[in-house]
Amino acid sequence: MRRLLLLAAVLLSLAIVENSSGQILMDENFNYPAGDSIGAHGWVWNTGTTNTIMVTTSGLFYAGYPNSGIGNQCHLRNNGNDAYKQTDSTLAGSVYVSFMIDVDSVRALGDYFFALLPNNSTTNYTARFYLKDTLNGVSFGMSKGTNASNTVSWTPATYTFSTTYLVVIKYTFLTGSTNDDEIRVYIFASGVPATEPVSPTLGPVTGVALDAPNISRLALRQGSATLAPTIEIDGFRVFRSWANIVGINPISAIAENFSLTQNYPNPFNPSTKINFSIPERGFVSLKVYDMLGKEVTQLVGGDYSRGTYSVDFNAAGLSSGVYFYSIEVNTASGKSFKDMKKLSLVK
Repeated sequence: MRRLLLLAAVLLSLAIVENSSGQILMDENFNYPAGDSIGAHGWVWNTGTTNTIMVTTSGLFYAGYPNSGIGNQCHLRNNGNDAYKQTDSTLAGSVYVSFMIDVDSVRALGDYFFALLPNNSTTNYTARFYLKDTLNGVSFGMSKGTNASNTVSWTPATYTFSTTYLVVIKYTFLTGSTNDDEIRVYIFASGVPATEPVSPTLGPVTGVALDAPNISRLALRQGSATLAPTIEIDGFRVFRSWANIVGINPISAIAENFSLTQNYPNPFNPSTKINFSIPERGFVSLKVYDMLGKEVTQLVGGDYSRGTYSVDFNAAGLSSGVYFYSIEVNTASGKSFKDMKKLSLVK
């Protein structure tokens, strides 16, 4: 009986690891040579090959985002072709897409430059994401489908040019009818919340367009010179849990003790992983400090169930040197745990 229980625990752990690793459905950091067409790296053209989307130098940086500062970026013009890239399919629950964006120019009427597609279409664009000029400021917009049948929801013109923003688009499948799916948009100028904000920047956005049968493709769109923006875009991540945007991944539901592991690799450049375990539910804070004791970033700050977790730390924006990472856990039953370790960034 004891062996059977042990085997069951191992199988459960493996199942959880497999499921958690599947939460990240795709990463695209344009880690290709500058000057390449993205069509040479898994993207499929759906409107020809004139004025294709190109990889340009250098990649965008956003502190605290796991896909920041990796590889290069791509440049979207206002007179080119569209492309899509396949991702693992989602047809229930919610799917998130995050990316960094830096806006060069926009037009007064605006147009969409990003959307989601099902696995059998290159035209059924849903979650259309827009940019337009509003009194010399930048507004982002979202619609569920075409302008003709779905109103575009716009942000205030509080966004600026030549600034890197982090965008998270959430598509939620609902089962009440064939046109009740919802889309939420979160736009950040700094920081990455440890948990999903209660109030999105836009949404929930709905519309009369039919719900998508599934979400299986990311689409980039270069529109006309009179409507479309020109932008840099980078660091796509497709995932099913908000924790994946801050690089926190559950790897096991089994944990007997509190622990904080040594990061691996160490020394590292620019990314490394840190694991921690908690034997019961509690609030976890994991922070990185420099040699002077100044806080550099908070990697974890939220409530977590019993288990072992892996945290991605991307230090692309930091200088070479020795840093410290510290964990503090406080559980509902009153237990507490603190530990600190050293890591080395070598560039």
